[in-house]
Amino acid sequence: MSASVTRPGVVLMNLGAPASAAEVRAFLFRLFQDREIFAFPGGRLLQPLFAGLVALLRSPRVEVRYRSLPGGGSPLLPITRKQAVALERELALRGLGWPVEVAMRYSRPFAEDALEGLKARGADGVVGLPLYPQFSRATGGSSLNALQAAWKKSADRRPLRTVRSWHLERGLHQAIVRRVLAALEKLEGGGQTGLLFVAHSVPVRFVEQGDPYVQHVEETVLALRRELDAAPGMAELPGVLAYQSQVGPVRWVGPTVPAALRQMHQEGIRRVLVVPVSFVSDHLETLYEIDLYYRKAAFELGMERFERVESLNAGRDFIETLGDLVVGAARSAHQGEGWVTG
Repeated sequence: MSASVTRPGVVLMNLGAPASAAEVRAFLFRLFQDREIFAFPGGRLLQPLFAGLVALLRSPRVEVRYRSLPGGGSPLLPITRKQAVALERELALRGLGWPVEVAMRYSRPFAEDALEGLKARGADGVVGLPLYPQFSRATGGSSLNALQAAWKKSADRRPLRTVRSWHLERGLHQAIVRRVLAALEKLEGGGQTGLLFVAHSVPVRFVEQGDPYVQHVEETVLALRRELDAAPGMAELPGVLAYQSQVGPVRWVGPTVPAALRQMHQEGIRRVLVVPVSFVSDHLETLYEIDLYYRKAAFELGMERFERVESLNAGRDFIETLGDLVVGAARSAHQGEGWVTG
């Protein structure tokens, strides 16, 4: 750790989400203003017009989905705050009184709020940790850019370190595998069981432009398979990787979840256990898209069981992994570069 940094603070970063259906339109506007998500051909001057039109057209349909969730809104912010509290407690158990704040990309609190919170709590350095294991410019990249932009605009010049990706952290793999094995014990009935690994999709053009996300997802799944194959009776368990949340008239990375379900059904699989690999918290994509939408599609195909593993959320083993990441970043154990200073 830099000699000038004795008490760094941590910024846990995630996408953000509407707390209620009433906030959907504003959330979508911020999302589609981000040129890392969609660079409107008209340039930065016309991007707000594009974002406003997309938000206007899509918000009614998206509002219905959020109203279907318990409480009528996403639990992402409350869960991320629980993760922050748990991480701060984990660091304290290691003798490190490092404060932890939350920053969302498209809903409050923003990066500026998190930096101000750390400053008020006496942090003399900042570690930015996106809660996206696999790096993509549209997720971790956008969140890190927002943090760095807020950091550059701030009056102080506390040193900054960031974690770019952590999809190869064994603690992450082991935490997911524990949940897979626990869920498999609860599956009942005859017939072949199959694992459906799922990740949020990205436009194909991202991959063509060098975005490493799909490679990171595939490497995560390979690591999970190695951990699973070491468990008794798991080596023969079939598994398929699919991508969810493809929307809009662009080419998306596939296969889609419905296509993967059809493939599994054709191969005689009748019990499906869904294993999200790019999400570490419950939100719309798990609670609505997987638990409701894809579950219905699975049963319409003739599946007998369709279950999802428990999300990592604020599970102790996952929080320990976050602690390892933070300490490793702060002490330059995981990356060669040092603290960035103003």
